[in-house]
Amino acid sequence: MEGAEFPYKPAATDTFHVIEGEAELETPDGEKIEIVAGGIYSFPAGFTATWRTRSPFMKFFVVA
Repeated sequence: MEGAEFPYKPAATDTFHVIEGEAELETPDGEKIEIVAGGIYSFPAGFTATWRTRSPFMKFFVVA
């Protein structure tokens, strides 16, 4: 979803591979994490950020 912005707080470890698109995560302390196609990312339970989708986005994810 292009242009989407929402709170991101996984209840369990969230590991995903970005198939297409770009997004940005901004943590409460202002750190920005670029999420790009081809990347593999993992965030622990309790991690918090604001998710901003920059282009049509597709990911394969596993929540454990």
